[in-house]
Amino acid sequence: MISLTSQLPDTEDMMPDVTRAQLYIGAHLDDAMTVGDVAAAAGVAHRTLYKHFHDIRGTSPMRYARDCRFAGVREALLQASLQDSVTTIAVQWGFCHLGRFSVEYRKRYGERPSETLRRGRPA
Repeated sequence: MISLTSQLPDTEDMMPDVTRAQLYIGAHLDDAMTVGDVAAAAGVAHRTLYKHFHDIRGTSPMRYARDCRFAGVREALLQASLQDSVTTIAVQWGFCHLGRFSVEYRKRYGERPSETLRRGRPA
């Protein structure tokens, strides 16, 4: 699991529901979650959470969760053992459609997931 502490902004104005949502997301990255789950954990309505999240993070709660999952899968690829594969790592992080995963990964990081995996392995 990745540490979300480094991703939380340093601000006194952080809305507590956004903090609760981020902590919930970070603890459940490998689970199937809905915006309803996140809103319930944050203790606010969906629309309130979306507005506060957008005001603080500039994105939606589910986009934030997806970004965190991509960061986690990238870190896992870079630290993978010889037995690990892109498929097993991607699925562990909640990516089930591997074609879409690969396309978005390449857009984000400028390389295929398999290239990241090879680069992370010892020579």
